[in-house]
Amino acid sequence: MRILIAEDELIERKAMKKFIENNFTDLTVVGEAVNGRKAIELAETTQPDIIFMDIKMPGINGLEAIGEINEKYPAIKFILVSAYDSFDYAKEAMQYGIKDYILKPAKKEEIVKTLLRLQQEITLERKVKKQSTALLQEQFMRQVMQEPLPEDTFSIKTELFPAMKSGCFFVMKSDELYQLEAIEEVVEYPYILQQNEEVTVMCMITPVRLEKADVLKLARKLYIAFDEKVYIGIGFPTPSLKKLPKSYQEAYTACLQLAAGKKGRYGFIQINDKHHSELKTQLGYLVEKGQPDEAIHLFKQYEAELTESEKEDIYMMIKNVLTAKDIPLPNSPFTALKKHADWYNYLHLCCMKIKVFYQSKQYISQAKTYMQEHFHDAITLENVADAVNLSPNYFSNMFKQEFGETFIDYLTKLRLQEAKKLLEKNELSLKEISFIVGYKDPNYFSRVFKKHYHQSPKHFQQAIFKK
Repeated sequence: MRILIAEDELIERKAMKKFIENNFTDLTVVGEAVNGRKAIELAETTQPDIIFMDIKMPGINGLEAIGEINEKYPAIKFILVSAYDSFDYAKEAMQYGIKDYILKPAKKEEIVKTLLRLQQEITLERKVKKQSTALLQEQFMRQVMQEPLPEDTFSIKTELFPAMKSGCFFVMKSDELYQLEAIEEVVEYPYILQQNEEVTVMCMITPVRLEKADVLKLARKLYIAFDEKVYIGIGFPTPSLKKLPKSYQEAYTACLQLAAGKKGRYGFIQINDKHHSELKTQLGYLVEKGQPDEAIHLFKQYEAELTESEKEDIYMMIKNVLTAKDIPLPNSPFTALKKHADWYNYLHLCCMKIKVFYQSKQYISQAKTYMQEHFHDAITLENVADAVNLSPNYFSNMFKQEFGETFIDYLTKLRLQEAKKLLEKNELSLKEISFIVGYKDPNYFSRVFKKHYHQSPKHFQQAIFKK
């Protein structure tokens, strides 16, 4: 942490500096002021965390200097130093939130105790501020990726980026893990990152006006920093906060275009005679991934240019995506999609159906694994549904739709397949096999086995060893 000493007595000043340097390895004296005016100037140029401020100094006294500094830099902590034990000084200092008051000649133990306490206080404040800033940045990032901007986005921008002159988005896609420290080394301006399984999104806010050449140059640096194993879509820079969502859409589309096989690894969105065909490909990709916000943003960008024929082509493409996965189609014929909102709702619904499809696959996979590991136990449909965090009714319907048979039929099949393997080995008795595969009643096991294989377990085993 950084210390400024404001003291008009040279010997006192040097003694305090030496004491701090000898007793604190993590504290640095960044300046010495001989009066209040110099303290104000050094507070601006050195940005200290703590100021030792003598009250009685020529010209502007310590309390007046504190008033000016506190108005500009309220986070700075002050330690008042005075040869006078005056309640009036202490009372005046309290209006600035100052609670540390050391009388000359100061005891070493008192100085150490005061500095340690302030260090802890500053460390805690920084930690809380860092957490608060991170949450605010996450909220800001979410909001500037959508249209229209929520009302509080502007106040958040003022708090996080008060000197904003430009902003733009970069969307990066790679098969390898990103070296996030490389971004920190390359990007000199403030930025916020958001990562998911598909892409890394970077929103950069700058205190200077950016041109296309500036962000293109930065994209090239990022491309080199990532060992040329990344696609980087660039959104056009804009001085307007309201236009940042458009920059995100441009960057996302550009990234998809590059990854789809267009020449180059980084660049802006490309619009040419083939862009409608590319739109269909990109839109199909987003729908198949179950990403409604991105799909709607992309559609909005080209919507005004699309003919009815092209829209119908897109409609059929989306229909084919769902049909290929045996996903029931929404009850929305093409002729019903007349307004903007109709298309947005349709895209959202299709993407959500895809999401549910993938979630169902995940649940079914988990259920299969659970049943394969526990079929020898007395498990029920309720047990398995609980294991995958679904309601029994929903799980039962989903299970039957996936396998074309009931939960009991599938469980029975698992048990009897294992029973056949054990019977073929001829190492265990029928009673032992019955218990191993989950049947506590050997007679019931025999009846179930015979129903499925049209012969008893004993006859099945005998038939094997006659061969």
